[in-house]
Amino acid sequence: MIRLIACDLDGTLLDPEARLRQASTALLRRLWKEGIIIALATGRSWRTALKIQQQLGITGPIIAHNGGYVFDPRDTHDTYRRDVPIATASHMLQWASAHQTMLRCYLGYRRPVIFNFFDACHQTRFLRAEDVLLNPEANNLNVNPLEIFLFGTHQIAPFIAKFGMRGRDYELVVFSHEDHQEINVCAPDVDKVDALQFLCHTLNIGRDSVMALGDGLNDVQMLEWSGTAIAIGDGVPECRIPAHYVTRSGSPDPVADALRWTISQGFFSTLSLEQRVD
Repeated sequence: MIRLIACDLDGTLLDPEARLRQASTALLRRLWKEGIIIALATGRSWRTALKIQQQLGITGPIIAHNGGYVFDPRDTHDTYRRDVPIATASHMLQWASAHQTMLRCYLGYRRPVIFNFFDACHQTRFLRAEDVLLNPEANNLNVNPLEIFLFGTHQIAPFIAKFGMRGRDYELVVFSHEDHQEINVCAPDVDKVDALQFLCHTLNIGRDSVMALGDGLNDVQMLEWSGTAIAIGDGVPECRIPAHYVTRSGSPDPVADALRWTISQGFFSTLSLEQRVD
């Protein structure tokens, strides 16, 4: 029987506008109330994942920063983390400030998000309470960052030229969009599967009791490891190889489709088809 569901966000749980869908939200909430652990597993930051968890109306562990971080908002300590050394982060921040490039450093839940400066757009539209400026005198960069984030247009190439795609204690992951690019600087070889394995070991949950849902290349190893693997039909072909079920292409709510299939297969001892929420 499934005891834990690890669910990707973008392209899986969230719609193209990054919103939750009604049917899957209701089903996940019902399963959570019945005692199933719902662990969001995302490449996004801890605070984005936490916002989605709160919108779902559930609590429990979160896998964020592409597997570099596991935390539970109910606890005061981190469950699992892999990070970038402060010395490396400080070097990048210094270079970025000299080149008028804004960086943000995520330190973890209940900790500030450190910026070298706020550009005009961030200052007027995106500033949050936990966003603070780097203050070397106050030593507020006192925890190894989980991730260093950069987005822009002309800033990306010089940053890559300076630091390369990989160093001894970090690697760069580049995401391209229509009008800009993003760089995530994280610890080398982070992956959702490592965080999921650690979490399950901590909770004494075997892989046969884990279901994972995902659509991207960063979900493949998580799907391969989990006892029940669900690939999103509109995702990358690599996710379909280890999948026990592939949702139909173009589904308006693929996670709801997947959950209905698993319920019909009897994978949840606490929820029947008659009890399901549509």
